[in-house]
Amino acid sequence: MKRKIKIASILPYKENYTKEKASAASLWIAEFFKKSKFRNDNYIFGSTNSKNYLTKNYINISLKNIKSKFKSSTNEYTKKLIDKIEKNNFDLIEIHNRPLILKKLSQKIKTKFIIYFHNDPLSMKGSKSINQRLEIIKSVEKIIFVSEWVQKRFFINLDDKLKTKTEVVYPSVKLKKNKRKKEKNIVYVGKLNQSKGYDIYSESIIKILNEFKDWKAFSIGDEDRRKIYINHKNHFELGFLSHQKVLEMYDKSEISVVPSKWEEPFGRTALEASSRGCATIISNRGGLPETTDNALILKDLSANSLYKQIKFLIKNNKFRKKIQTKSIKDTKHIISENTILIDQIRLECLPIRNFYFNKKKLKIINIY
Repeated sequence: MKRKIKIASILPYKENYTKEKASAASLWIAEFFKKSKFRNDNYIFGSTNSKNYLTKNYINISLKNIKSKFKSSTNEYTKKLIDKIEKNNFDLIEIHNRPLILKKLSQKIKTKFIIYFHNDPLSMKGSKSINQRLEIIKSVEKIIFVSEWVQKRFFINLDDKLKTKTEVVYPSVKLKKNKRKKEKNIVYVGKLNQSKGYDIYSESIIKILNEFKDWKAFSIGDEDRRKIYINHKNHFELGFLSHQKVLEMYDKSEISVVPSKWEEPFGRTALEASSRGCATIISNRGGLPETTDNALILKDLSANSLYKQIKFLIKNNKFRKKIQTKSIKDTKHIISENTILIDQIRLECLPIRNFYFNKKKLKIINIY
């Protein structure tokens, strides 16, 4: 039976739903939106000053208090969302990464809710305490986590039996069949700070570039409170690039490095790098090991350990090529597959309104 479901997808107001500045939650919504069978009735709400939106059906919420120290942007955003949503009859409201917005909307609007956690729930307002998380479970049809690590964090001190109301759906990529000709590039993508391991990368990459003079290194990302700089003629800092340009850099690079010190909720950069045929080095933090089965995992988070791993990949050309080929072939999380899963979850949240009976034959279904 074909089902028509009207869906509102709610972004955090700080997420920039544009081609130039999209981050994790925006990319998640945009990529799954394009393949969904419900895309014609899926409206995406967010707040940005740019006009170059990632997809159609985006509705922008303009905020006056976005830089105010005295008024809450979250309250203003939520109020305007309620005004917009109440005028439409949405079957399903999906809220990304904002438990407080879920609480306010579920009190005002009678419909079905799904909440997506892209980050550690214990670090977010509205889901830190046991009671808050229990209330979230009661108020939604489904909770979707971007990794098993995030799911485990949510259920700390909660009964695991409650997991039946949850799913893990990973950030995903398009399947890349053919490996492009590689250049002797080592690439880092992320915030240029210590929590992302940029200090480790900085120290190790200078030693590598001094030793292997025909290799180049690239840093992609930014940092408002910058403290770490790399000064070497074969290192190039590219700043913040669009998602498409980052993928193009992975396409032509031999090695990617993700030496994060903090507990990554997932680690999208590691997934994208390995899916594009980079020999990828990661730390063993948070959800990073869930991104790929073919990464080299750092034994300890030190510049020396990272230096040794990069050097090993450079000197062992045959092994490096093998890792690159396997990374493409064994890409774990595919957009087309996970879109089907998300659409099925949406269907399961809503009851079938009509049953059709053949009066000549009685068919019985037991639902329990």
